[in-house]
Amino acid sequence: MFCASFAPAITFGGLLGKYTNEKIGILETLMAQCICGVLWGIFAVQPLMIMSATGPVLVFEVSLYAFCTNLNIDFLTVRLYAGLWVLVISIITVAVDGSRMLRYVTRFTEDIFASLISVIFIAESLRFLYQTFIHNPVANFEFYRHIRQKCELNAFNGERNDSQMLSICNGEPNTALLTTFIMISTFALAYGLRLLRQSYYLGRTLRRALGDFGVLIAIAVVASVVHLLVPDPYLQRLEVPDHFSFTNIEARQHGLFVSAYLPLNQLWVIIVAIVAALLVFILLFVETEITELLLSRKDRCLVKGSGLHWDLLLMGACTLLCSIFGLPWMCAAAVQSLAHCSSLSVPKKTAPGERRGVDYVLEQRVTTIGVSLLMGLFAFGGSYLRLPLASLFGVFLYLGVMNLTGVQFIQRIILFFIPGKYFPDTPYTESVDIRRMHLYTAIQIICLIIIYAVKYFKRTALAFPFILMLFILLRQFFLKKIFTEKELKALDGDDETNNENGWLEKDFFEDAPLPV
Repeated sequence: MFCASFAPAITFGGLLGKYTNEKIGILETLMAQCICGVLWGIFAVQPLMIMSATGPVLVFEVSLYAFCTNLNIDFLTVRLYAGLWVLVISIITVAVDGSRMLRYVTRFTEDIFASLISVIFIAESLRFLYQTFIHNPVANFEFYRHIRQKCELNAFNGERNDSQMLSICNGEPNTALLTTFIMISTFALAYGLRLLRQSYYLGRTLRRALGDFGVLIAIAVVASVVHLLVPDPYLQRLEVPDHFSFTNIEARQHGLFVSAYLPLNQLWVIIVAIVAALLVFILLFVETEITELLLSRKDRCLVKGSGLHWDLLLMGACTLLCSIFGLPWMCAAAVQSLAHCSSLSVPKKTAPGERRGVDYVLEQRVTTIGVSLLMGLFAFGGSYLRLPLASLFGVFLYLGVMNLTGVQFIQRIILFFIPGKYFPDTPYTESVDIRRMHLYTAIQIICLIIIYAVKYFKRTALAFPFILMLFILLRQFFLKKIFTEKELKALDGDDETNNENGWLEKDFFEDAPLPV
């Protein structure tokens, strides 16, 4: 479980540092996961849930940073007040039994949400690669010598280099190709090990272990090869201090605790924080409660019940605590939580050919607390955590692709290009007319384009959780007037496909409707 949790933590932490100008980075992410994980393991009703940095919250934090930068207000101070309001909203939600609102979040919204996060992950990975080629063109020695001489001559004469010249004055001839190799190798190795998990090669236990630890194995192998064989070319790496400290104290501009001080002419920041809290609470609420429900399914065979209200309240308290210390917000990670539950599940003894099932689950709090403490221990890693950014973007690309696994929306898009006689036997192909099915898919495509456009522009990026909430209303009120109840049940219901190997063999990315 540590390996399954550590790889996303360093990936999201490293990228958060890149996009927030190192106000929050990898060390803060590891400490946040340590603190929140220990508190969750001790006080949560459902301790099998893993608290972690997740893609949706990462996307929101980056959008909030860009929003605060445009308004020239302090990012961490806004997060402090937002964390306070998240706790207040959590208390109000629990008081009015707000968890029952979760029944309105259906596959229609979940698929759009997962697709949005995947598109963002893939687009940002390709954007990083494109910028690397712009700043480090693939050219011969004469090209770089000419550029360096011209840059030095302009600097000596007091002339300013144009923007295109300035971008490559410090370029390196081998950086772009090496970055491409690292990124693609990390993605290919992690993806190949995930495919191995669902194959018939090797023993069941070994292939499951390789698949579950695939991301960490890919990062370690690629980083080791680069360090041993090609150490010379310049590579962008994670900014990590040599000793235990904040990622960048100067960029942070706060001490151990984030200052709540606001000048009189910036008291309106509290209003901004309320809006930010409402938006991030939508993400935290959906991810935490849906993960709780996934673990409470009958086929998981958990004896202890779930605590939708208490755990939501605890999530709000953890959010405030992270805001006080200037740490990234944590929430329940669906994929890691399902993997945690599976690792503690003891299968029934069955005869050959019978469907595998779960006999019982070793429900306890030790593993959650232990994994969290190990996260905190690795925050002392110092220079050993200075991984190439290309490797992390390779993981980013991998998560973007894997988040689409099992997304029915993507499967129906593929059906646009397949003749009807070759359609798979699924409820939405057997119970719904082809044109009606394509209409439903087209509506989802339009929704995805709209929410991605909102996220793309910096001035509106912060509002993407609100747009997601509008899609819930669209599903509940508008689609019911277009499609019959039978059609919606087939298109928007849960899959009931047979799994002859039992759910233990099912890929956790496919089993979890939420993105990593």
